[in-house]
Amino acid sequence: MYPIGMVIQVLDISPHRLRRWERKGLVVPMRKNGRRCYSELDLQRLMFIKRLLDGKHCRLANLPNYLAFYPCWQDGKCISTPLEEPKEGARPCWQKKNWYCGYQFHRKV
Repeated sequence: MYPIGMVIQVLDISPHRLRRWERKGLVVPMRKNGRRCYSELDLQRLMFIKRLLDGKHCRLANLPNYLAFYPCWQDGKCISTPLEEPKEGARPCWQKKNWYCGYQFHRKV
């Protein structure tokens, strides 16, 4: 778990910018003793968000729509249950090649 100070240092952003992303629902940190704590997954997500915004690939207002392609991040409940075939309507997982959100894709040979 990473405290807010470490996250803003790693990302090289202001605390205000990070809090604005939180208000937009782009990341929801855990709280420990009333303080924000970010997981490794949160940090990876924030790095991805920063690259999109800093590279002018996406505007903040459009970012929630863009991130909708990454369903693991919508509810934070991505599971790792392999199936013979992906669940109907499942989207590719952003983290793992040949995995669908929570479901591994096995090619039949």
